[in-house]
Amino acid sequence: MGDPEGAGDGPAGRVHALTWRNLIVVVVLFVSSVVTAVSTLVTAWNVVLKAGADWRPVEYRKLRSLRGGHTIERFTQVLGPASYRIPFDELVYMPNVDTSGLTKHVFRPREDYRVEVVTDRSGATLAYAVTSCSRDFEPPFVVNRNSAKNRFTITLGEPLAEARPSEATVYQWMTATGARQSAVSQRVTTGDEDGMREYAWGSNDVCPLTSDDARQESDALWSEWEEWQRGRTPDDEGVYSAERSDPATLSLIERSVVNVYVETQSHGSIHTLYPALLGVNRSNAD
Repeated sequence: MGDPEGAGDGPAGRVHALTWRNLIVVVVLFVSSVVTAVSTLVTAWNVVLKAGADWRPVEYRKLRSLRGGHTIERFTQVLGPASYRIPFDELVYMPNVDTSGLTKHVFRPREDYRVEVVTDRSGATLAYAVTSCSRDFEPPFVVNRNSAKNRFTITLGEPLAEARPSEATVYQWMTATGARQSAVSQRVTTGDEDGMREYAWGSNDVCPLTSDDARQESDALWSEWEEWQRGRTPDDEGVYSAERSDPATLSLIERSVVNVYVETQSHGSIHTLYPALLGVNRSNAD
C-alpha cells in the first residue's frame, strides 16, 4: 500500500506520510486485536458448551447429597418423581421377611442410571441404592463419611477387585423359586460415628442398556460360579454365600466391575431388604 497521492515531498508531505503509516499500524493492530478477541470468545464458548454438555458432575453431586434415612420427599425434590412405587408384599422373593408397610421407589432421572429407595410407613428411607446403566456413568460415594480415619470411596465403574476387597464377604443370590438374580457384592458395617450403617457395592446385569456382549460375559461368569457351587446347600432364603478366597468367587471379583452401590439408614440391614439382588431389578429398570 503506497502513500496517498498529492502528499508531496515537503514537511507537509512527510507529516502526511507518517500519519498514513501510523494509520496502517493502527489498522493492523486493531484487526489483530479483533482476531485475538474473537479467538478467545470462541475458545471460551467451546469450554462453556463442553461443560454444559457434560451433565455428569451435576448428577454426581445430586447423588452424593442423598443418604439412607432421608425422607422420600427429599429424594423426590432432588431426583424428581419416582417411575415405580411397589409395595414390598408383592415381592415374592422375600417370603420369610415381614415387609408390611415397606415400599420400593424407583427413580430414573436419566437413562444412564437408576435410584431405588426403600421406605417405611413414615416415609423414611431404610436403604438407598444407585445402579449405573452406562460405562460412562461413574459417580463416587464416600463410605463411613463421618469418620476422618476410616472413610473411603467406592466409585461405580471401578474394578470390583480394587474396591476395598479386604473389607467384606462376597455373596451370590438366588430367588427362593430358583430364578437367577445374580450379583457379586461386598459389604461393610461402619462404626458408631456413622450410625452403624451398612454399605454394599457390587456388580449385576439388570439394566436394559447393558450390551449383549456384557450380558454374555456376565452369564459366562455366573455359569462358572454355579458349576463350582453345585451341590452346596443355600440357606432358608435361597442365598448361597462364599468366602472371597473361593476360586470361582475370586474369579468373579477379578473380572467384575462395580455398577451398584447401597447404603442403609442408621442401624439398617442390607440383607433384610436386599436378599435377592442389590439395587433395582430388571422388571423395574426400564
